[in-house]
Amino acid sequence: MTSIQSVVGTLPGYVVYFAAALLTAVLLAILLAYTRTKQAGYRSLIALIQFLISVFLLSVLLNYSYNALIEGISGFLYGFEERLLSLPWLLYVGAEFVTAATVCLHVRALRRYRDTHLGSDAIRRTVDLLPTALMVSDTDGTVLLANLKMTALCRKLTGKTLSDAHRFMDCAESASDGERLVHTPDGETWQFTRSRISLDGREYDQLTAVERTEKYRITQELKDKNEHLREVQYRMRSLAARERSLVAAREVMNARMTVHNRMGGVLLSGKYYLDHPEDVKEEELLRLLEYNNYFLLGEVEQPRKEGDPLGESIRMARRIGVTVELHGAVPKYEPARSLIAQAVDQCAANAVRHAGGDMLSVLIEQGNGAVTASFTNNGSAPKGPIAETGGLATLRKAVEGAGGTMAVQSDPVFLLRISVPIQS
Repeated sequence: MTSIQSVVGTLPGYVVYFAAALLTAVLLAILLAYTRTKQAGYRSLIALIQFLISVFLLSVLLNYSYNALIEGISGFLYGFEERLLSLPWLLYVGAEFVTAATVCLHVRALRRYRDTHLGSDAIRRTVDLLPTALMVSDTDGTVLLANLKMTALCRKLTGKTLSDAHRFMDCAESASDGERLVHTPDGETWQFTRSRISLDGREYDQLTAVERTEKYRITQELKDKNEHLREVQYRMRSLAARERSLVAAREVMNARMTVHNRMGGVLLSGKYYLDHPEDVKEEELLRLLEYNNYFLLGEVEQPRKEGDPLGESIRMARRIGVTVELHGAVPKYEPARSLIAQAVDQCAANAVRHAGGDMLSVLIEQGNGAVTASFTNNGSAPKGPIAETGGLATLRKAVEGAGGTMAVQSDPVFLLRISVPIQS
């Protein structure tokens, strides 16, 4: 069988030399790993023996190859070296395969030891897996420990590697928004905390950073919503103040309208009694005058509950000599009925005072979500445009305050039309 001497300078010889050199280097690395893990068991002893054998065989092969191929001479060889070189080269290949299998076992043992024991590498990997960015440095700025998150954070903020702790801390503080919050260019938010720790009589600087991106986003969203709520609250207070003013103005307007209607009704009733004493009951007129005086003095309250405002207005019109004719369906919606009643009071009084009429016709129509009432009388036509003063002005404010519209026509006859929306 071909010996190792016969394959020197050929491809199989180079393969044997290269494999021997590679296995020798790997065995050296394994020995160093056993030394770092402080393992002195049988595995480290086996690895040492294999390393020494591998170094010896490699030196023999290299010595023979150098003398045979470069010097061209056989050189001096010991007897045992000649016997080794006379062995078949496939035997060397088999030994290298066995050594490679043993190396795999050593690697497996080292990995198992690393996974089951705490060492410097385990501590470093644990620090790198922390969700918190961590850096420990000497007081002069020399970085002693920094995990992967702190290194990546330094590159985001400075664009450089983490080598000077003081420079990085200054950069982080300059980028802070006053709450120790630092915003990176990619939109992340980190909260930095700087402290000093003591160990074995020496002091070190510690810098930690916790990601607060989502919390900062929620906080900003809450601030914006609170600001919006403050604006809404301010507007609501303003609207409440305006509402109080409107309520007070509405009460004043209602009081004035009530006084105006009662005084007008009493005066017109008295005038009608003087003109037509046979058509008026004297006791009813006196009772009305007495109640009206007490009402104006504010000494009595309403003696009985008010009935339908429209019916009361029709009765008041009859007292002053005006007959009210209703055409169409009378609405049940209370605001519309009250406004029609107020319009009856004004139109009946104006028919007596200005037109000399004794008949008031009211046409009520409903459609498109509104009630429309048109008022005409049988008196003389107005001589010109009608000025909306007194009762008509008050009536317009009441109609428009309810969301309706009012129109007054003087040509060819007097016509008052009000339209009030009906809520469903």
